[in-house]
Amino acid sequence: MKPGHPTSERRRPFHIVRGGGRYAAREAEQLDRFLCDPDPLLVASLRKDENGLRRKKLGWGLALLLGLAAVLPSLWLSDLLRAAELESRISSVDPDRQKASPDRQKALLLIEQGRELMAKDRYNEALASFTLATRLTPDSADAWTELAGCQLKNYQSELAEKAFGRALALEPESTAALQGLGNLYLRRGEQHKAEAAWLRGGLSQQLARLYLLQGRFHEAESRLAPLLGGDAPGNDLLDRMAQAAKSHRLDSGLRSLLEPEPTGLSSWADLGWRLSKRERYEEAASAFGKALARVPHDVNALSGMGGALLALDRTQEAKAYFERALRLDNDHVHSLNGLASCLKNEGRIGEALTVWRDMSQRYPGVNYGTPGLAWTYYELGDYNEAAIYFAQLVRRYPYDSRVIDALNVAVENISSPRSY
Repeated sequence: MKPGHPTSERRRPFHIVRGGGRYAAREAEQLDRFLCDPDPLLVASLRKDENGLRRKKLGWGLALLLGLAAVLPSLWLSDLLRAAELESRISSVDPDRQKASPDRQKALLLIEQGRELMAKDRYNEALASFTLATRLTPDSADAWTELAGCQLKNYQSELAEKAFGRALALEPESTAALQGLGNLYLRRGEQHKAEAAWLRGGLSQQLARLYLLQGRFHEAESRLAPLLGGDAPGNDLLDRMAQAAKSHRLDSGLRSLLEPEPTGLSSWADLGWRLSKRERYEEAASAFGKALARVPHDVNALSGMGGALLALDRTQEAKAYFERALRLDNDHVHSLNGLASCLKNEGRIGEALTVWRDMSQRYPGVNYGTPGLAWTYYELGDYNEAAIYFAQLVRRYPYDSRVIDALNVAVENISSPRSY
């Protein structure tokens, strides 16, 4: 689930205000690269920051943080200020939390902060917050569950499995941990284990999801029936699932929504995705190569290899891997996006747009092809179409200054539509 663009000095129809500006975005990117793993020095640094925030009253702490603005990246400062706000909320609004020990209050603060970072797709920083929360409160099932979920998002499946295990040892019937563990098993292709975890937690929607993917439509319908009453009115996904179960037909768009995030069928594939996320593409390609040597039909590893090669400007090699993946699964969303990117690199812009438009019809809303459509239409000067897709991206990524700049430019330059 990645170009500065000029902004005009003319009067704009509207302007989206973004926190921190483009310099903050650049600093955030540098910070993200620094925070790849929660090493001991980083954890110690975070602990020092959090202790400082806890000791100081909100008003005095705010003045201190503003004084540090010259030396701290502005987005990191924003997060510290947000942490102070969260701490104030914990102490003044939630009496139960106020009675907790200092370490537990601090851990609760870190968990809330980590969740907000996860919502912004800033997984490395969230990982640091959750890791420190588990060290402060090793007996907290919630902290271990949040850490495991973040590790799963960060393609660290083996670590996530251990963390989910720690959570369940502390709270055997934790539905959050059982749901996450089931997702992990589903990503690995271990469907029987996923079913067992979700049965244990009584997670009917997740079980219906699994049964639909397996073609067990009657069982899916039985699981969905109690969820369709007054407790979940207007839930579009549940309605689509129920229609699929009743018609005994799962269309490609719904299948894509129900299938788990890509990982692979081996620990090598997991490593490849993790390295790709950190932009270590040569090493990622090597890892995917080892994964494919073990399991040649691993669609996600094929797609991951294509993505790593594409990032290394080896377009023709990348395209071959995406095509292999699509021969095995012609609805594979990552491979469709990769193929469209290869076509664009080859100068076949119309064909690339066709693939991306097809993706937008199969998978409504923001998907892996949405940035391709937005930036390609922008580069072509078709601001009408570009604005549509940038607006979707801004709703999904409200802190991305490049996307906000591009949307502003596109809106002020809307004119008559073009054809391709």
